[in-house]
Amino acid sequence: MKSDQLSKTAAFIAIKLYGLTRIPAFQSLFDDSVIKFYDRVVQNLPFPLNYYRYWLKFNWVRRLYIWSEELLLPGDLLHIIARKYYIRQLINELKDDGYRQIVVLGAGFDDLAFTYSQKGFSCFEIDVPHMAKYKQQFLNKHYPDSNHPDTINAHLTNNQQKLPFGSSSTINRDKKTIIIAEGFFDYLQTDLVENILHQIKQYFSDSPALISTHFALDELPLHHRWSFKTGVKTVGEELKLHYNITQFRKLLTSNGFIIKKQFDHQTIASKLQQKIGTDLPILQGFYLLMSK
Repeated sequence: MKSDQLSKTAAFIAIKLYGLTRIPAFQSLFDDSVIKFYDRVVQNLPFPLNYYRYWLKFNWVRRLYIWSEELLLPGDLLHIIARKYYIRQLINELKDDGYRQIVVLGAGFDDLAFTYSQKGFSCFEIDVPHMAKYKQQFLNKHYPDSNHPDTINAHLTNNQQKLPFGSSSTINRDKKTIIIAEGFFDYLQTDLVENILHQIKQYFSDSPALISTHFALDELPLHHRWSFKTGVKTVGEELKLHYNITQFRKLLTSNGFIIKKQFDHQTIASKLQQKIGTDLPILQGFYLLMSK
């Protein structure tokens, strides 16, 4: 995305999460504070995006929205819920192992850094300048008396590949750290992803835990693959990491990250469907991985 624009991808992720969590079954997966956070995010979006907050309160509108989304790209909606829910489960497991620092790459409107700042974690968000400024203004407006994550401006491109790590960085290199790359690597070219992974490994004295998502588009039927790519282009983004899951795993391991856990769309779908009683599918080709 461009460094001087609001990320529409991030906005629609927040809108979809907000809309689904109007439904009690989905709402049960998250704390009330998280539900309220995305309510405020959508309320704070610029016109006309903020109109979703009003319309998605109505059951008939939600039904129509879900029907249209599932028609174009089956599983997209539930995969948003799934990645937010399962990333929290992994963070909580790592917390029991002594991890107390979180760095979110390309945070967008995600709540994780803010939420875990209230739980005693040192949290950082790295994002392009416009989004970082927008997010900070949002937190100052709606949560003036709460702990805020440190927001760091960084627009990573093929010409600017350096992460904001260094002697002056406030990110503690000696602290057990969780790196969140949710929907992040897919929009970067391979050499930039490798460079970022290398920098992460070099900076921290204790190898951090990396929680990352991956879309293996080769697993989607052709017409759904077209819908996915078209949707991404519509909001001004472009997928650049065209790797299947085997290639993505190799990319991680060749840069020193050993995969400890991997969830595919079938595993996630069966567990979530059983837990909340939904029949919505999970987007084919969606993976969530935790590596160290």
